[in-house]
Amino acid sequence: MADDFIQQLFTSANQAELELRFVVVVWLFSLSLWLVAMPGLVTALLVVLCTMQLIQLSHISFFGEPLTGPDIVSLFNDFAEVRETGWHSFADHWHVLPSVLLPYALLIFLHRWVPSQIDLPRSRWALLIIVLVLGAKPYRATYRDLSSFMPGPTRSGLHNSFNAFAFYAVRLAFRPVDALPQAPFQPYQVQRQPSTAQHVWLVVADSLRTDRLGVLGYPRNTTPNLSRMASANQLLAKPGIAAGVSTAVSLPNLLNLIREPGQTELLSTQPHNLFSLARQEGFRTHWLSAQESKLLSHLGSRHLDVSITREDHPLLFLKRHDHALIDILKEQQWAMRNFVVLNLRTAHLPYEENYAKHSEPLPLWPADSELPREQRQANAYDNAVGYLDDVLAEIIEQFDQLEGERYLIITGDHGQLLGEDGRWGHNDLLPQVVEVPVLVVARDAPAQHLQVLKEEDWISHYEAGVWLAQRLGWQISNPNQTRGEHFVQGKQLFGDNMIKRVVETPEGLQYDAPRLLSRWLKDLGPTGRARAAGE
Repeated sequence: MADDFIQQLFTSANQAELELRFVVVVWLFSLSLWLVAMPGLVTALLVVLCTMQLIQLSHISFFGEPLTGPDIVSLFNDFAEVRETGWHSFADHWHVLPSVLLPYALLIFLHRWVPSQIDLPRSRWALLIIVLVLGAKPYRATYRDLSSFMPGPTRSGLHNSFNAFAFYAVRLAFRPVDALPQAPFQPYQVQRQPSTAQHVWLVVADSLRTDRLGVLGYPRNTTPNLSRMASANQLLAKPGIAAGVSTAVSLPNLLNLIREPGQTELLSTQPHNLFSLARQEGFRTHWLSAQESKLLSHLGSRHLDVSITREDHPLLFLKRHDHALIDILKEQQWAMRNFVVLNLRTAHLPYEENYAKHSEPLPLWPADSELPREQRQANAYDNAVGYLDDVLAEIIEQFDQLEGERYLIITGDHGQLLGEDGRWGHNDLLPQVVEVPVLVVARDAPAQHLQVLKEEDWISHYEAGVWLAQRLGWQISNPNQTRGEHFVQGKQLFGDNMIKRVVETPEGLQYDAPRLLSRWLKDLGPTGRARAAGE
């Protein structure tokens, strides 16, 4: 258990303390490793535990909180991205290696060397104790849900690892997700309505949080171009609410117009998918992305006329980053009517890689390696937002070259933690991750269409999607909707997941406590929606 306390010499993110009950369990387990007299088995077990702890302490160092079972799913599903981020962040997290490898290497050495020097006692019960200790958590995972395996910040990292890896191995690995209680929501009503729009664009910037944009009141002028447009009444800037805390959740819910959690059937049937609705009204559909094609999962790729990702132009994106999309936009052959979704990566980790080596004039704050991580990462993030502002200005310039009634919405798929309370990244149901900007541009358009959004204090992803559907020629009516009530989903698109209800109040957003989706749906029942909404 020394790895926690070695790591605490380097970071305050590890808050582990000694808990008597777990110390006793570990002592019995350790004693059994000495008494089992099977050095090969002991070495294998220690290597497994060492690997678990490398992952656990890396997660604590980077995100500021312990690992969970769903985090392990994300690790394997997004391994290339994790590897890239880890490589570029190694200077901040190198201490994980000595914290874990020193104690475990010493243990393995002692278990190989001591028996050759000393005749240790042996016990036939030792193997049984090892099996019981290692099997207790997996057995518990067969009948308890995720809430029983959530980590505790003050627990030993090994304790949290036993919970996370046991739940992953039993409930998540190599198997479909568990079935959820049936969602008791009524179907949305989809009706055609007149629309004379010719171009409808949606721009989604990865990891873009509201309070770091100058155009929305941030003291630093991170968005000189957007701020200038807003001052000239050429752009509407509003705070927004993301549909989820990960790209894999927020994009499918946004593009499929899903407000209430638990309606996964809408991801496959896609009755109100924006690409599908656009095509039915004669729009040519475009997906232009600076990220990998896997993000198209559940977005309605079968309804696309044009699909271009970084995998189609790897060298161009390597050289030009998000500005590559400007080059691609210039090459598009526009139809009479077009629905375009652009997916940007600019504000995604590692921030410096996105804006470095560009000649564009950018607002830059120091991100030198000698600065504390909090200051350096915050400055690098602001620099990335400054670069995004330049990219967005060029996108809007391309948009303004079109003719006819046209609309453009810019938002973030989710926000980003920048060290608040020692937390980093996203995937947490926290305000910094939930709150994203919604920026709207309308040209040659009836004033009342923009007035609807001007009257909103907050614009959720669902509300933005419904507004886009109206511009495409469709009216979406949701009988389940309560005005001012929103839902944000955790990092998983399928299966049980943490969700959070967010309510608009005169004082701002009110965040309910997070709940497991399965429990929330169970409490709703066929007639329980009003009761759950009042919690």
